[in-house]
Amino acid sequence: MTLNRKQLQQFSARAGVIAAVATAGVVGLAGPSTAIPHQPGMPFQPTLTRLIPTSCSAIIDAVTVRQEQPGTFGVRVNVTQTGESCSDWKVAVRWKNLDTGRENGQQHRVVNGVVQDTADGVIRGFGMGPGIGRVEARIVALDSSDREMEQISGKATFTLN
Repeated sequence: MTLNRKQLQQFSARAGVIAAVATAGVVGLAGPSTAIPHQPGMPFQPTLTRLIPTSCSAIIDAVTVRQEQPGTFGVRVNVTQTGESCSDWKVAVRWKNLDTGRENGQQHRVVNGVVQDTADGVIRGFGMGPGIGRVEARIVALDSSDREMEQISGKATFTLN
């Protein structure tokens, strides 16, 4: 049996995601992250995504970044994108304050693996103020129509003071 070009691309993309998942599992994808964002660099679990309909995939690493205003946080995002003919997509931080039930988030466009409209790759601003309390946040990959793509979302749970 031989694979045609399209089948080979699909297989390669799937194999890349499987390899990334296996690697992430070895380095600690299984457990939740607990952090207080005023301590520098508290990590999220890695986010693994496949960019449909292209033959691209991405690993998104993220860490919290301290903000001056109480009850807010930023997230530094680093995207490692692989594949051919990768189209633009979006990365979002979605959070929920577990004490108040308040939910929100913020998203940014990703072009050639670079998060747009951020200072030093840090997502911060209007959508990043859950208030004081316990917060659960996750990293989400979105297509150009704001639909979630195939992914394993990285999460972090922490307390904001």
